[in-house]
Amino acid sequence: MQTKYSTSKRTFIYVFFFLCLKFYAQSGSKNLVVIDSDFSEKTQIISTLSTNQVLVELNNTTNAWKQIREFLQENSEIKTIHLFANASYNSLQMGGVAYDLNSVNAEFELSMLEGLYQGEHIQLLVYNCNLGSNTDGLALIKAIGEKAYFNVGACTSCTSIFDTAFNFDYWSLSASITNSILTK
Repeated sequence: MQTKYSTSKRTFIYVFFFLCLKFYAQSGSKNLVVIDSDFSEKTQIISTLSTNQVLVELNNTTNAWKQIREFLQENSEIKTIHLFANASYNSLQMGGVAYDLNSVNAEFELSMLEGLYQGEHIQLLVYNCNLGSNTDGLALIKAIGEKAYFNVGACTSCTSIFDTAFNFDYWSLSASITNSILTK
């Protein structure tokens, strides 16, 4: 037995279906912007992002890598993380913790991130001009990538993350290309 819908019901079903598809495509962002609550340029970053960006602000009460992992578990469509955090030449400050090479190697949550993969590496793009400009910082970036199984990118020569010449160089796993998420 075949059910027949009136023309108006069919039109409604088609319109509803296409609106659902359009909403899903727009909400299925593959980018996540992570900003540490203590990041010195947090206000300026937030003001330059487009309104449809998915944003997570790291707090000082929960492990930063755990916050990121829990968000990624619930949002498997994320393929790129844009990380804004203060850094020095050999440490990355996230969630009130200064991660250096020793603390990254001891961080249990980083290895938990590897379990989120379903065939494609997540890109972690670090927006900082200090970390990628020296061998200690590059060793830290590589350790984060190896521990979490991320493709990690950082700029190796810049004066500001807002420079039009700000480009990512990749220091772990397979390289791919993603542009800065900041509107210029």
